[in-house]
Amino acid sequence: MTGAPVSSGSGKLVPLPPDGGWGWVVVLGSFFVHVFADGFVYSFGVLVETLMLEFNANNTTSSLIISLLTGLTLGSGPLASAVCNKYGCRITTITGACIALVGCACSYFATAMWHIVISVGVIMGIGFGLMYCPAIVIVTMYFENKRSLATGIAVAGAGVGTVLFAPINAFLINNYGWRSVFLAFMFVLVLCALCGATFAPLEFALVPDNDEEDENNEVFEEDGKKSAANEDNGEKATLLSPPAALSRSLSQSSGVQRSGEKIRPASSMGAVDAESQPRSRRGTVGERDSGYLNRKDVFYTGSISNVAEFREDPDKYRSTGSLHGRHPTVGSIAAHSTGKLDDVREGSQEDSQALDISETTNTDNVEGKNMFKTISNMLSLPLLMDPTFLLFALSNLLTSVGFNSPLYFLPLHAAKIGLDQIEGSKVLSAFGISNTIGRIIFGVVADHKLPLPFGLGEDTARNRLWMYNISLTICGVLTTFCYKFVGFIPLSVYSASFGFSIASYICLTSVILVDLLGLDKLTNAFGLLLLWQGVGTVFGPPVSGYLADLTGNYTLSFVFCGINLLISGIMLFGIPVFQKKAQAKSGKH
Repeated sequence: MTGAPVSSGSGKLVPLPPDGGWGWVVVLGSFFVHVFADGFVYSFGVLVETLMLEFNANNTTSSLIISLLTGLTLGSGPLASAVCNKYGCRITTITGACIALVGCACSYFATAMWHIVISVGVIMGIGFGLMYCPAIVIVTMYFENKRSLATGIAVAGAGVGTVLFAPINAFLINNYGWRSVFLAFMFVLVLCALCGATFAPLEFALVPDNDEEDENNEVFEEDGKKSAANEDNGEKATLLSPPAALSRSLSQSSGVQRSGEKIRPASSMGAVDAESQPRSRRGTVGERDSGYLNRKDVFYTGSISNVAEFREDPDKYRSTGSLHGRHPTVGSIAAHSTGKLDDVREGSQEDSQALDISETTNTDNVEGKNMFKTISNMLSLPLLMDPTFLLFALSNLLTSVGFNSPLYFLPLHAAKIGLDQIEGSKVLSAFGISNTIGRIIFGVVADHKLPLPFGLGEDTARNRLWMYNISLTICGVLTTFCYKFVGFIPLSVYSASFGFSIASYICLTSVILVDLLGLDKLTNAFGLLLLWQGVGTVFGPPVSGYLADLTGNYTLSFVFCGINLLISGIMLFGIPVFQKKAQAKSGKH
C-alpha cells in the first residue's frame, strides 16, 4: 500500500523507555552477550600458539584472524544498525548468533590456517557485528535516567568473559585439544541467541514534529490490539504490545483501556470514532517499522540529564528525541493523521502487508524501513570537514590499531619469556578483572563533578575529555615499555594496568562525541567512527605480527602498539584549541 506521507501535522514513532522493569532482564541479557562474544575475542590469544603449531603458520598469517574478527565486528556497525533499525534488536541479535554459530562449526573442521581466518575472522566477525550493535542499543532504549548504570553493567560483561574464558580455553586445549574450544563455543553461541530473545520490543508513541500540544495521543505496541479511548478525557490511543509487565505499568499510569473494554467515542477534535475502527493485524506497527535510530540518543551511553538539550528543556527533549516511559502522554497529533492511520491499518489487513510508516509520519521516519538510508545517515561524510571530529576520529583510528594486538600477543609473549599456557591465560584474566572494574568506575565517575581544587572539576564535559586523554596516554606508555615487564607478576601488573586504563576508551567514546558535537550529530558521528575503528583493527594486528616475524620476539610489536596509543591520547589535548577557534569564528559572525 503506497501513498504520500502525511505532512508536518503528523509525527514520528519514538520508543517509551520504562527505566526499569523488564529493562533489567534486558540488561542481564546484554551483559551475557558481552560475556560470551567479547570473552571469545579477548581470550582468543590463548588459542593462537596451538593453532600456529598445528598448521605451521607465522604471526602475520595468524594475526589475520583477530584482525578480521574485530575489524568486521566494528566495521559492520552501520550495516548492523540498519538491520536493527528495520527488524529490531531481538531478530538482529539472534541472526548474528546463528551466523557466528556457523563460523564456529566450520572452525571445528578446519584443516588449514586460512580456514580459521575465514570461519572465525570473516563469518564470526560478521555474526558478532550483528550481536554487538543491538546489545548496546537495546539497553539505551530501555533506560534514560538510569542509563549510565545500566550500560555500565552490560558492557562490564566483556571483562568478565575474559576472566572466565582465558583459563577455560587453556584447560580445554591441554585436556581435549583445540577443537574442543570451538565445540564449547557452539553451545555458548546458542546461549547468546537465548540472551537476544530477552530483547523484547518496546512500546512506541507517535510524537508530533512541532512543539505544540493538545489532547490527542497516539501510543503504539507491536501486538496490534484494538483502538481504545481514555474514559476520563477522551484521549485516543492505539495499542500494539510491549512485554506484559511494561504494558500493564504504562496502562495504569496513563489510564489507557485495554481492548475488550467499553470504548467511549473520541472527543470532538476531529478524531474518528474509536469504536468504528478495525482491529489491526498483529505486528503491523512496532519495532521493525519505526526505526530505533530515529531516536537521536540511541548511541548515548551516559545519563540523559548530562545532555545539554535535556538540561535546557527536558519536556521538549522528551517529545522530540526520547520519551520517559512513566508518562506516555504525547503531544499533538493532527485529526486527519488519526484517520489516515486507521485507513492504513485497514489496508494492511486486506493485503497482509506490514504498515507503511510513511503513511502516518513524515519523511524523516521513513529511515526506519529504508536500510540504505539508515546507512547513508550514519556515514555522514561532511562531518569529516569538522576539525574537532576529524581529530577525534584519527585518535580513534590510532587507538584501534594499538588496542587489540596486546591482548592477542600477550599469551605468545608470555610463552616467549618462559611462562606456561595456564600462566599466560591468567595474565589475560588480570586484564579482564581490571577492565571490568575500570568500565564501572569510568562509567560512574564520568557523570559527576570531581573534587579538584580551584573548581577544576566542576565542568563534567572537560573532566571526561581529560580522563579519556590521560588514560590513553598512560596506556600507551605502559604498552611501549611492556617488554620491561618480565615474569608472571610483572606481566600481570602490566595486563591489569592496561585493562583498567583502556576501559575509558570503551565507556566514554559516545559520551565525549556528544560533548564535542552535540546530540543531533551522534548517530552520524558514531557510524563513521565505527568504520574508522574497523580499519584500525584490521591493519593493527597484521603489522604487529609482521614485526614479530621480523625480529623473532614481540618487543617491537608492543612498542608499535604503544606508540599508536600514546599518540592517540596526546593529540586529543589539542581539542580545546580547535574549540576555542570555532567559538571565536562563530563570535565574529
